[in-house]
Amino acid sequence: MDKKDIRQPHFVSGEGVHVDESYMLWIEEIKSRYKRAQIKAAVKVNAEQLLFNWQLGRDLVIRKAEERWGAGVVEQLSLDLKAAFPKSKGFSTTNLWNMKKWYLFYSQKTHAEKLHQLGGELQNTDNQNTVKLQQLGAEIQEDPDIIADGESFPIPFSFVPWRHHVDIITKCKNIDEALFYVRKTIEEGWSRQALDNCLHANLYKSQGGAISNFTEYLTPEQSRLAQEITKDSYDFGFIALPDEYEESELEDELEKNISEMGF
Repeated sequence: MDKKDIRQPHFVSGEGVHVDESYMLWIEEIKSRYKRAQIKAAVKVNAEQLLFNWQLGRDLVIRKAEERWGAGVVEQLSLDLKAAFPKSKGFSTTNLWNMKKWYLFYSQKTHAEKLHQLGGELQNTDNQNTVKLQQLGAEIQEDPDIIADGESFPIPFSFVPWRHHVDIITKCKNIDEALFYVRKTIEEGWSRQALDNCLHANLYKSQGGAISNFTEYLTPEQSRLAQEITKDSYDFGFIALPDEYEESELEDELEKNISEMGF
């Protein structure tokens, strides 16, 4: 069988079934819908997990954890969370420190206006990547009691995978530079490798806040943010049900998601 044959759609015909062109078109439509549903689910999981990371970083800052419980509290928290959720990834000591660093980087009072401005600009854009992600992203509303005296989660951040965020705050010197890369990641659909290329090229400085020749640094295969979210940031442990949970809690969440999706 040559390469051309391998790439052709494969259909298994059962007994008593006539597989014609209309059936094949229907199957392709179903497969396409399923793939879209997978991406939609992954983006929602990504958004909720980023919200959790933000809240945990905020807890470490607001509660002054190291002063209150000792210098080794982050290491202890890592051990406790790994024991409680062994199937989940992301509870390493380094990752917990990154959550705190992430929150501290953006939570300065002088940065609130710029974060709000970013959200407004993205909402008003007609960029297709941004519009699609906004359509896929779940509505995130934090409980005011959880926020307490800290900063609420910036909604646009939910469309950027976690490891992108870590790279940005690690390599950017100020809020303007960081938000430049956050915005371009969303608008252009950058993979992590694409983001890394742009950071190394110092495009923020060389382009003066606007990238007009990003195709010189990126390939079409790299510009797939939704795919990056599904394969790079999808934590199956995060969506696993705990051993003990109330059935009513699961029903409430399912009903909430159904309402949000307009069914």
